Amino acid sequence: MKGVIFTELVQFMEQNFGIIFVDEVLTQADLPGGGAFTSVGSYPSSQALKIVTIASEKSGVPLEELCQNYGSFLFDRFGELFPDIMELYDSADALLSHVGPHIHEEVRILYRDAQPPSVTTEKDGDTLIVTYESHRPLGHIAYGLIRRSLEVYKDPRSLTWEVSPRADRAVFRLAPA
Repeated sequence: MKGVIFTELVQFMEQNFGIIFVDEVLTQADLPGGGAFTSVGSYPSSQALKIVTIASEKSGVPLEELCQNYGSFLFDRFGELFPDIMELYDSADALLSHVGPHIHEEVRILYRDAQPPSVTTEKDGDTLIVTYESHRPLGHIAYGLIRRSLEVYKDPRSLTWEVSPRADRAVFRLAPA
């Protein structure tokens, strides 16, 4: 998993719980390198899962909610880190429809070893169906990213998780409210 996910996770925790909390989580996680990450590095996804599990336990925030909130935070950070890409899209549909064929393709070009999730979309009238599949159980982060895209683009549709909430495969429905 790319290091930017880790560096942003640390920033998310620091912003929401404080630097002492982050230090305690990383110390308890006992990760190689002490939890020092670089945005261009690559790290096992198991380390991120260990961090969010400990953060959930320490904060009392349910794991799913914590990951969804991190996804929303990450959407905003992507807007700051990659404005040239994010500004190409004028709606949640436009952005979400291009995650797989454009955004994740850019990731693969920049980082040859990257294995981003598969994100596909399908229109069903006024409803957009987004399918997330990955070898990593990060569906709740995907949910948070999608939820925040609806907020940013002032899209009034409702977001529902259509398939039983598995974290490695999810089907999201963006339907008129």
